[in-house]
Amino acid sequence: MKKILPGLYKGKVKSNSKNQKQTVLNKIDENISNIDYDDNRGNNVNKQIKDIFNSPNYVYRADVSIIMNNGDTLKKTIIGRTNNSLITIDDELIDVSKITQIDFLN
Repeated sequence: MKKILPGLYKGKVKSNSKNQKQTVLNKIDENISNIDYDDNRGNNVNKQIKDIFNSPNYVYRADVSIIMNNGDTLKKTIIGRTNNSLITIDDELIDVSKITQIDFLN
């Protein structure tokens, strides 16, 4: 004899649920945070710094080569970033606006 199973409950889905609003807001935030701002010279130093900190090789510090606006090349170990500066392991602050290029050293 076949057993008759009870039917499934089908609740109504409202068009503007909290989950849908949160998903839309998260998508907007992702789109805004993915915008990379280039400076007047066309360099994208902020993207280079972001790529260094998001690299799988970065654990708590990164050895980098920094080329400054005046042409100097610095080899530093960076451990973090503030809004306008990079923080080195020697407690130095390097102004991001004075950097033309930054490369991750292996």
